[in-house]
Amino acid sequence: MPVSYPKLCGSIAGSIGGMGVRMHNEAFRVKSLPYTYVSFEPSGAKEAIDAMRALGLRGLGVTMPFKEQVIPFLDTLDSIAAEIGAVNTIINDNGKLTGYNTDGYGAITALKEVTDPMGKRVVILGAGGGAKTIVWALKPYTKDIVLFNRDEHRGKETAERFGIKFGGNIEKVDRSLGYDILINCTSIGFKSKETILTRDRIIPGALVFDAVFIPIKTALIEEASSIGCVCVSGTRMLMHQACKQFELYTNTAAPVEIYETMLNRILSEG
Repeated sequence: MPVSYPKLCGSIAGSIGGMGVRMHNEAFRVKSLPYTYVSFEPSGAKEAIDAMRALGLRGLGVTMPFKEQVIPFLDTLDSIAAEIGAVNTIINDNGKLTGYNTDGYGAITALKEVTDPMGKRVVILGAGGGAKTIVWALKPYTKDIVLFNRDEHRGKETAERFGIKFGGNIEKVDRSLGYDILINCTSIGFKSKETILTRDRIIPGALVFDAVFIPIKTALIEEASSIGCVCVSGTRMLMHQACKQFELYTNTAAPVEIYETMLNRILSEG
C-alpha cells in the first residue's frame, strides 16, 4: 500500500509566521486534511520561489518585504493580484506557480465587522503592498481616499495607480483632515513601541485600523484608544485573509469558526 505524505504549505515570514502556522494547522487537523503548514525564513524572494518549485510545496503565504519582490519569479497572477501589484499567497498547481492576494478580502472584512465603509472619508498611511491592497479593497465603497507616505515619489505613484489623492508626507497628517477612518499600512510599530502618529494628531472617535499585527495592541492603537477611537487590530485582517488562503490551499471551504477560536486562544495568551 503506497505511503500517503501530507501536502506542505508554509509562509515566508520567519518568526512572525507563528499565528498563521497555528491557525492553519488547527484547521487542517479539524478538517482531517492531509496538509501541514510551517514558517520559513528565506534569504530572498528568488530563493524562496526556487525552493518552492524544487520541493514541490503546495502553497506559500507571503509577507513583507516579499509581497512585490516575488512577482517576477512567478508564472502568472490572478486578476486581483495583478490589479493590486502585490501577492500574499502562492499556489503550486503541478509546477505552475500563481500569485494571489487575499489581504484585500481580509482588510475589508475586518473593517465591516465594526463599520460600514460606504462613503467614508479614509486616510491611508503608506504606499507599499499593504497600502495598495487596502486601497483596492476600499475603492468600491468610497471615492474619498487620501494617501500619505514618507517617500513622496512612491506615494504619488501609488495614488496615481489607483486614481486617489496623494496628500503628501505623513508629517502632514493631523486632525484638520476630517477623516472617518485612519489606516496604518506601514511597518512602523511592528515589534516595537513606536507609533506613526501620536494622539494629538488622531481625530477623537475616528476608526483607527492598524494593519501591523505584532504586537496585537500596537502603540498606535493604544494612542487612539486613549481618545475614544474605535480600533481594529491587524490580527482581524490576518485571520480573515488566512481563511481565504485555506480555500486556495485545499479547494475546500474554510472553517471560519476554527480560525476564530485559534485567534482568540492566541490573543488570550498575550
